[in-house]
Formats: sequence, C-alpha cells, structure tokens
Amino acid sequence: MTDNNMQPQIPMPALPPRPGEASATPMPQSAPTYPDTSNMTPQPAYPDAAGTASPTQPQQQYPGYPEQPSQPYAEPSNTAYAPAAQPYAGGANIPPSIPAGGAGPSNEYQPQQPIPVTVVQQAPAYKLKTNRSLLKYILLGLITLGIYDIVVMYDVTESTNMVATSHDGRKSTNYLLMYFLFGWLSLGIAWLVWYSNLSDRIGNELQRRGMPREVSMSDFWLWCILGSLIIVGPFIYLYKLLKATNMMCADYNARG
Repeated sequence: MTDNNMQPQIPMPALPPRPGEASATPMPQSAPTYPDTSNMTPQPAYPDAAGTASPTQPQQQYPGYPEQPSQPYAEPSNTAYAPAAQPYAGGANIPPSIPAGGAGPSNEYQPQQPIPVTVVQQAPAYKLKTNRSLLKYILLGLITLGIYDIVVMYDVTESTNMVATSHDGRKSTNYLLMYFLFGWLSLGIAWLVWYSNLSDRIGNELQRRGMPREVSMSDFWLWCILGSLIIVGPFIYLYKLLKATNMMCADYNARG
C-alpha cells in the first residue's frame, strides 16, 4: 500500500482570482518608464498668471552644429588690378608698378632736370684802346723820338695783364722797368724773354676766346729775330702784335 502522505508535494501555482472576489491578489505591474533626464537641461521657472512659479521641467538637449573656427578678415588682393610682370632682357621680372618699358608711372616723383643758367656778362666800364696801328707806331715814334712807342708798348702790356691775368695767372713785367732797367742790365737777354712771353700770352687769350691765334711765341723768334736779316721781319712782327692786341681788347670791351 502506498501512503499518500509519503509522496512529495508539488506546489501548485496560484490561480488568478475571479472577478469580484476580495481575496484576489493584485497582478504584478511593470515599473513605469521615464525619459532619460541625463541629457536634459533644467528650464527656469516662470511665474504663471497667478504669480506663482511653476516647477522646472527638464527638457531634452539636442546636439548642436559644430562651431566653425573664426577666420580673420582678409583684404582683397590687388593682383586683379596690377599688370602682369614681364621679364626684360636681363631675365629679372619688373615690379607690377613699373611698366615693361622701364619708366616709372607718371604719378611717381621724378627728379627734375637742372635748368641751364645763362650767365650774362656785362661789358666793363673801362674801355681798352683798339686803334693801335703800325703806321702810327712808326710815324709818331719818329716825331716824338720814341716816346710814343714807349707809351704804346706800355699800354699793350697793361691791357694784356688786365684781360689775361685772371685766366692764366701770369703777369708781364712793366714795360717801363724793362726799358729803363732790366733790358740794359741783362744786355738785351731780358727783352728776348719778355717779348716771347708777351706774344705767347696774347695768342693764348685769343684762342681761349674762340678767335684765331694771330701772334705766338714762334712769330717773335721767326719774324723779329730771324726776320731781321731781311729788314722787314721786325715790322711784320709788330703788325701782328698790335693787331692781336686790338682784337683781344675789342672782345674784352664787348664781353668782358
């Protein structure tokens, strides 16, 4: 025989209560689900119409657009207005501000060209003599026993010093000193040097003034020294000397 109390007891699940029964056990309910408030920012409370503040309600935070990095303002380039650089023969590029021809623009500073200044020379107040002649030198010299000749040669010497000394830096010895002192003491050697230098100075001054060289040092030695062998040589030299002195003095009287 089998004892019923010895059999294992199997627990039976509880049956749901019938509707209307008080002893019915409540059915298990799932926990309510709430929205995730971890990504929500609290909203400030605003007073309602009655003046009371409503409780803050969390709002869902939506992801925003990524913030763009700020870029500094860049000025527009002038390459659109600048002419293209063109190489010249040397191979280097000319800057855009300079045309291919090499000349700068008209609005740049250009160095001014020097203005030529014309110096107007005024005629001297004192006029030199220009009427010397060989004929008067001979005739008046014979009449005055040589005094006129001394005056004429003295005037030639002083006129030459007045016109040429400021340019050549030389000065001829006074004719009176030569005639009464140095000529006799040197036995005539000083006369050779004096006439030679005087002729050279007058010829150089004429050449400097752009006129033909009417007399020179060689004229003295050829006509006055060697030409004395034919008698007329010294007279030819005196003619050339007086004519050259008249030309020099006339140009000095006109231009200074």
